[in-house]
Formats: sequence, structure tokens, C-alpha cells
Amino acid sequence: MVESDTAVVSILEAVANAERTNSVDLPPLSGAVDPEALNALVDSGEDECAPLRVTLTYAGYEITIDRDGDVDVVPVGPSSGVSPPVARADGPLAE
Repeated sequence: MVESDTAVVSILEAVANAERTNSVDLPPLSGAVDPEALNALVDSGEDECAPLRVTLTYAGYEITIDRDGDVDVVPVGPSSGVSPPVARADGPLAE
């Protein structure tokens, strides 16, 4: 079970890692979800054996967090901050 405020922190850290930036440079999470409600839902002690997954869109990512605090971050659009690194080929490109 996720501790209080850990759901929000986990999401911010995961997106910051994906963006290769600091979490303080991200837009407020409250624009996508009520942080207190998210923490209360994930931290609820009701039927801890039941699976719980919450999915939301934030800063160009689809984020899924479960009761154990596992966070999946999948890009769904343009990033909110730092551009992703440009892929480089070290040799000639195949046609």
C-alpha cells in the first residue's frame, strides 16, 4: 500500500525522469487530478487485496499507478518541457 502523498510524489518523479528534468520544473499535478483525492484513493485501507489502478493524463503522458505504488509512464503527445533526445545513427542508414 502507498503511504500518504507517495502517489503524487511517485508520479512527479516518474514524469520528471521521463522528461529528464526536475519535478519542480513540471506543471502542477493539480491541473490533471486532485492530489489529495488521488492519495486518499491509493492509500485507502479498504480491501487491500483488491487490485487498484488509477490512470490519468498529465504533462503529455498517460500515467497509471497501482495500490503498491508502481507507476507506468507512457508518452501520449508532445512533452511539457525538455525535448526528447534526438536518435543518432553511428553508421550509414539502410535504405
